[in-house]
Amino acid sequence: MKDLKKYHASIDSIDKKIVALFKQRAANSRKIAGIKNRDDREIYDPARETEVLRNVLAANKGAMDEEGLKAIYNEILSVSRKLQKKLSVAYLGPLASYSNEAAVKRFGSMTQYMPFNSIKDVFDEVEKGNADYGCVPIENSTEGAVNYTFDMFADSDLKIFSEIMLDIRHNLVSMEKDISKLKVIYIHPQTLGQCRRWLETNAPDVPLKEVSSNSRAAQLASQEKGAGAVAGSLAAKVYGLNVLASSIQDMTDNVTRFFIIGNSLSKKTGSDKTSIMVSIKDKVGALYQLLKPFEKYKVNLTNIESRPSKKKAWDYYFFVDFTGHRDDIKVKKALAEIEKYCGAVKILGSYPKF
Repeated sequence: MKDLKKYHASIDSIDKKIVALFKQRAANSRKIAGIKNRDDREIYDPARETEVLRNVLAANKGAMDEEGLKAIYNEILSVSRKLQKKLSVAYLGPLASYSNEAAVKRFGSMTQYMPFNSIKDVFDEVEKGNADYGCVPIENSTEGAVNYTFDMFADSDLKIFSEIMLDIRHNLVSMEKDISKLKVIYIHPQTLGQCRRWLETNAPDVPLKEVSSNSRAAQLASQEKGAGAVAGSLAAKVYGLNVLASSIQDMTDNVTRFFIIGNSLSKKTGSDKTSIMVSIKDKVGALYQLLKPFEKYKVNLTNIESRPSKKKAWDYYFFVDFTGHRDDIKVKKALAEIEKYCGAVKILGSYPKF
């Protein structure tokens, strides 16, 4: 007991020092708020927050768990933002969806979250100024692109301000305590594609009913005897469900990428990504002309997706991700050449690589 009391006393002393340092940090945050308000700057600054996290992780030198340290600083940054202004973030709902989880992972608990029924609604609310930012899914490592999000960028002036990579862990949840009691399992179609083999092996005789989202599946399971759902841990917690089986996705490396959308472009950090949309001319070699400048200027192309323009048959937009920032000299040269030989280039955003 003596040793325990000694270490408790040491921790109490350290906590007092931490609180004193938090007060100093908060005072600086308030001063920064005055400067941002004076200069009409964005409260959320992904470039600066990335710099803070990189500095903290560098100072850590492996002493603490990196994910734990990131989680702590995510909340510190959330509090700092609130001292400047309480931000509102629209997301693809309902409550406890993976978009909700992604938004919280980026903005922390000191933020107002607004669920909406569709990706279009999220874009609309940010465009109208009813929400400061939006959080929307863009692609999953198992199921591929979220095409509707790509389509929204074709007509919207909103920019990609930040990105989030969220590890997706699907769970079989229910008010019941045993899989044998299940009479139906509610599941989102994309989630079904990620868990099909597990369900065929472990619940082959239970009917599957597709619903609009994972959180909606959990909500229905909470209201119906003998019902199960495939959903995340946050949804299970929110709706008071038992986890009958955890991490049931067929691929262990199951990641969904989300975009934070807003009205501004993020500053350069030195480790960035850029997304563009290109409407290429319908002629022989057009796709080659799109790709050639990336090779010529040694810009690392990381992803390319095509979507029909919906203006005329066989007319396509190409969405391209690459390493670098729009202000990099080699990126500027590549984009200028693409625009010269291919067609209009729309920069959707440059944002830090988290």
